Amino acid sequence: MSAKADQQLAELIFDHLCDEQPEAVAELRDPEILRRVHLGIDRARAHDLDSDGAITAFVTLMFLVAPNFDQHPRIRKALDNPSAKPDQRIQQIFERTAEADWDEAAENACSWDDLGE
Repeated sequence: MSAKADQQLAELIFDHLCDEQPEAVAELRDPEILRRVHLGIDRARAHDLDSDGAITAFVTLMFLVAPNFDQHPRIRKALDNPSAKPDQRIQQIFERTAEADWDEAAENACSWDDLGE
């Protein structure tokens, strides 16, 4: 994807977070939100997600659950399900996981600054 397309997607996700999940970004300044959004886009693509909707959903989960929610074993298994197309995986993720998985992912959250390490 081009840098221009990436920037447009980042702005779309930024707007989505500010409009739909204001509590998730209330404590952050705009440049920090965008930095985290870009980290999230890269992480979503590492799971082969490529539609704007799937990437937006993934990044939103990073803000709402944990920056590393995708490292939880059962969540990761659902995201990497080879029998579903990549963008279907984000839609099916809640069908293939339990609420306890999400609670565990939130409890084991890393810092955003620890993502690239």
